[in-house]
Amino acid sequence: MASPERNVQLRYLMIDACLHQAAVDPEISWSKEALLAKVNEELIADAPNAKPVAMRTLEKDLVDIERVYRVRIDKVRKEGKVHLRYTDPDQRLHRGILAPEESLTVQRFLKVMERFEGMPEWDWWLRAQMGLKGQFGFFDRPGQRAQAPRLAERSMSKDERRWYAVLAESVFTGTPLRMAYAPNMGDSSERTSFLPRQLVHDAEGIFALGTAWDSESETHFHLIVELVEITSLDRVAVDWPDASEWDVISWDRYAANRMGLQSGIVSDEDAEPVQVRVWVADQLAQRFLKEPMHASQDMRIEQAADGVIFNLALVPDEAFMRFALKWGQDFQVLEPDDLRHALRVETKANADRYAPMFGP
Repeated sequence: MASPERNVQLRYLMIDACLHQAAVDPEISWSKEALLAKVNEELIADAPNAKPVAMRTLEKDLVDIERVYRVRIDKVRKEGKVHLRYTDPDQRLHRGILAPEESLTVQRFLKVMERFEGMPEWDWWLRAQMGLKGQFGFFDRPGQRAQAPRLAERSMSKDERRWYAVLAESVFTGTPLRMAYAPNMGDSSERTSFLPRQLVHDAEGIFALGTAWDSESETHFHLIVELVEITSLDRVAVDWPDASEWDVISWDRYAANRMGLQSGIVSDEDAEPVQVRVWVADQLAQRFLKEPMHASQDMRIEQAADGVIFNLALVPDEAFMRFALKWGQDFQVLEPDDLRHALRVETKANADRYAPMFGP
């Protein structure tokens, strides 16, 4: 069952989303009864055993939201029922105003964090630091009206946000979890004991890299699972055998030898990188000269036919093929031959999908 604190957070977030929706779109309105039903629907979707909240709880939440976050909620009577919405469409809980003592606490926290500048996770903290300062008005001029956030980056999906904290704790504590997931977002579901070793933010999504144990067959295997594939995670006592004699995989080396991650059972962790030569058109090449396309990119280049030839050393898997194809005619693999052939087959298959159909 979800903790009471988590229930409060979810209730506030759902109320905030609904009241904002009604403020933005005049055609949408939320009566107290409809809002209560929506909140309970989300609570049960998050934790099936959660108890529905009563109307008096919702009414207290509305009072607390106005008091704590200093937003204004309009109450309009329609067809005999009270309908709710934010007075101003720009109002949201995450744009709330800090009290003076809260502002001082946040500024002290930001100052303390400056001690850790340069740590491996500093890129993440730099984004968070600037976001917090902008969010809470530390950059605003006196009297300036609060505005929508100006920093935009990829937000976690609902499922990613749901599982991230549990997985992160497991990574740091070395605690196995009981996991159910749907490979490739398909209809089938798999259950396994899973010990995550790393969480990786990739361009395609967030991936958990770790080791799984199948108690029925008494075998272990290395597994990469995308967070959106996970359907449940439990911190229950897991039957986890002595792993001292298991083969060990270097996830750092595995990721470094590839252009990107793909979910699934890792069967080629020992695959050796191969030399790949690619031709890149001049304009695109300037990008890769400033920001290498891969860590193995040799900066010794060759000029050729209005472009540049780069040398890479990596495992040319599906992630690399997608990378090579997305640049169109500005990117061409020269070697090895088998990779050129695979790309030629894939390109032809893609072209065939768009062949003229019947009719004019």
